[in-house]
Amino acid sequence: MLGKLVAAYVAPTAALFAVFAYVVHDVASDDLEAELGARLAAVAGAASTHIRDASLARLQPGDESDSRYGRCRAVLEAVAQDTGAARLYVFDRERRSICDSRPEVPIGSSYYHLEQDSTELERVFAGTPAASVLFEGEDGLLYKAGYAPARLAVDEGPAEMAVGVEAPAEYFDRLASLRTTLWAYGAGVALVVFAVSFVVALRITTPVRDLAAAAERIGRGDLAQPVDVVSRDEIGFLAQTMEGMRSDLQARDERMQLMLSGIAHEVRNPLGGIALFTGILRDELPAEADDARGHVRRIEKEMAYLEAVVNDFLEYARRSAPETERVELDELVAAVAELVAPAAAERGVTVAATGGGVAAVADRGHLRRALLNLLRNAVDASAGRVAVRAMRGGDDVVIEVENDGDTIPAEQQKRLFEPFFTTKEKGTGLGLALVREIAADHGGKIEVDSGDGRTVFRLRLPWRPS
Repeated sequence: MLGKLVAAYVAPTAALFAVFAYVVHDVASDDLEAELGARLAAVAGAASTHIRDASLARLQPGDESDSRYGRCRAVLEAVAQDTGAARLYVFDRERRSICDSRPEVPIGSSYYHLEQDSTELERVFAGTPAASVLFEGEDGLLYKAGYAPARLAVDEGPAEMAVGVEAPAEYFDRLASLRTTLWAYGAGVALVVFAVSFVVALRITTPVRDLAAAAERIGRGDLAQPVDVVSRDEIGFLAQTMEGMRSDLQARDERMQLMLSGIAHEVRNPLGGIALFTGILRDELPAEADDARGHVRRIEKEMAYLEAVVNDFLEYARRSAPETERVELDELVAAVAELVAPAAAERGVTVAATGGGVAAVADRGHLRRALLNLLRNAVDASAGRVAVRAMRGGDDVVIEVENDGDTIPAEQQKRLFEPFFTTKEKGTGLGLALVREIAADHGGKIEVDSGDGRTVFRLRLPWRPS
């Protein structure tokens, strides 16, 4: 989320700055090119004022020794030296050279490069100065040319000669400097925006992560730790709402625990009296009253079931916060397996316990209660064999309880750990729910895998070096 928020700030800013830099560079390039063209056209116009000899147009190839040609070249060279132009030349309507500042260009040579400026030259011979488009010179550099008509008088008709001035487009050096400056400013802006975006995003995502952690705690039933409200904005309002929800859930949970505990106590007291008088009744019955003794045994059996129900309610309601210590799982698994062995033997079920030499940091009593529930359920569901083992599983400590009973349907697997859900004819549905709560209290979880005549419950606890 942090990366997305930073990208949401930086990407649009970088895109806008890139567009701005492109527009600035493009406008600057157009302006500088137009400025250079105007300057070269002005230089051509200034040079044309010194060329007033109409007879220059009558010079023929080989007349380079003519004094008119010499004076023309002297004017062009002087203007080139004064203005820094690379080249000046006089040409006629057929783009043929009349006079050139370069001595190697003879009279009558065709300026083929002027063909690309035909439109501009039409305006020039009509009497309007113009500039060429950029073109590449023989040295590989970009050049620009300015043209002006050469006339004897202002009111003279269309000109028969024109003056061209070429100069390298040195403004590209200025554009390169501008690009460097824009890149530098762009990098600076990007860094500033990134830093600001990171700080802002961090101020948003940190409370959101805290709220997510708080929601996870509430979801797994940890209602003791309050939700911190650290701001007065929308996130603070959300935190305040979550804190109100946590308080309400905690109050409701406490009321439910009190109610369950109260009901269990109210039921347990008369159960004790019923058990007492049932025992007295059994002892006072004559030996030949077999039917009456059978009724008493059924009463005692139902009372044992009610006692188990009351104990389940009390265990679920009285679950306290875990007090952790180092627990050797091999010893715990063996002790609980030995505890359920007599009841398993009555059902013809064998219980095998194996250890992997692992330990967990947990509440010994809570873990014993969870394992006892899992083993009792496994014995009830088994066809003859139950196995319990402790091992390391990646970053977890895993206790597996396996039985060879019938496969649990997938739709029932999803609800096994819900309070009061049971598939037994007589069951409270609190045993596996209690196991899930104990696992959650330790930061772990309970899983079930059932198929092919094999059902495995896995109690996973985070492995912590003691």
